[in-house]
Amino acid sequence: MSDARMRRPLALLAYGFVALAIAFEVATLWFMLHPQVPPDYRAYYIDQTTTCLNQPVSGDYAFGSTVSFRSDGAALAKPLRVCGWEGPAGDGTHAVGETSRLRFALPAGENGPMVLNLELVAIRREGVPQQRVVVRVNGAELRTVSVSPETPTVFEVPVPADVVRAGKGRLDVFLDYPDAVRMSPTDSNTRLRSVKLLSAQVLLAS
Repeated sequence: MSDARMRRPLALLAYGFVALAIAFEVATLWFMLHPQVPPDYRAYYIDQTTTCLNQPVSGDYAFGSTVSFRSDGAALAKPLRVCGWEGPAGDGTHAVGETSRLRFALPAGENGPMVLNLELVAIRREGVPQQRVVVRVNGAELRTVSVSPETPTVFEVPVPADVVRAGKGRLDVFLDYPDAVRMSPTDSNTRLRSVKLLSAQVLLAS
């Protein structure tokens, strides 16, 4: 076989490898621009529209009980902590970022109005006399509270029956912190500080 005839299939093979490499690069770029990821992952890592990366916690909860978010209640609080929390410590569980989430699994058939009680205290920061906390449950904004750094306070948040039913067996609680601050100039948005959660409770409205 002549050299020319040998070079032709080798050239075609080389072109094939080049085309395959280009196709791989194009496909990689496409997946980088259009990643097939869960919405929570996209919001946290790609769009950066939240500082709270959802974790698949069960929300396991003894309905009506008060759960401590100090060190002594770590085991019972763990299945309630979806994201946006650090600790616990003796003074409570610290909220980090711009939003924190809690989840409470409800007993089967409980669809009536409820009350969410949250015991909160604000972080101490010069020039920041209080922290606002916007409470949303199952997608509905229910109350905005002002939390002082001086004394822990129990805030009562009524949860209407239609909001309870919207959760289909659970309460997904979002706490937003519009006044959260950086404790250090190098802190990112995911390290912002606002309040500490000391206890939480869900019970039927009287």
